[in-house]
Amino acid sequence: MKKGERIVVCGPSGSGKSTLIRCINRLEEHSAGKIVVNGHELTSAVKDIDAVRSEVGMVFQSFNLFPHLTIVKNLMLAPRLVRKA
Repeated sequence: MKKGERIVVCGPSGSGKSTLIRCINRLEEHSAGKIVVNGHELTSAVKDIDAVRSEVGMVFQSFNLFPHLTIVKNLMLAPRLVRKA
């Protein structure tokens, strides 16, 4: 990905979308290949995981959303509160 670029990961159920995102966010360890986020390679010894996680967004499909907010407002909540964006 290029700086500032946004991507969408889509595919059929069971194709590994959530697993990929969990690996990028270092919630799961990947078994092959290399993942680099802003110059930080995600290995078992990654020291700056908070720096990596502050740059990786993750929205779950049906839980952890506020029912009184629209989807867009749910997505904008963290950047607004954490980064004052």
